Amino acid sequence: MINQDLEAEEQDAAQAQKKILELYAFILQWTLSCLDSKSHQDKSSAPVIRKGVKNVKSKTNLKEISWDATAQIQSALEAMVKVMRLKLSRLLVATSERDTFINLFTRPVYLLLENEARVKNTAIRMHCFRVLCVAIKHHGHAAGESLFNHHNLFGH
Repeated sequence: MINQDLEAEEQDAAQAQKKILELYAFILQWTLSCLDSKSHQDKSSAPVIRKGVKNVKSKTNLKEISWDATAQIQSALEAMVKVMRLKLSRLLVATSERDTFINLFTRPVYLLLENEARVKNTAIRMHCFRVLCVAIKHHGHAAGESLFNHHNLFGH
């Protein structure tokens, strides 16, 4: 719907939805931060499981520990790309405003890329790169360019 408002250059309707987009961006950032911290927490609090011990409690803990946030992270990253492909320059006129908005998407991506286990997951790594590429190409996210040039994310 916002895409139609931006294409039709209906400023009143687009400005009304600007707040919704900002909230959506914040929620996506918050979600990725929570998922990442949850994965760190699960690793640090994982119980030691002894062979031969069978009880209901350990089975419940195993179910909680084995939860994998990969699908949720990929969905959040895909949503970020869809939002960043909108013609945001019509909505976010000031450069500082646009940069702040785009940073809501790129900041959690950089945090995900600092997590070695996440970077080893090809699907997540490619989704992260896709978010950063769209930010660089469409929104002048120059800080991301130095990441690709100076950091060795592929282990080569």
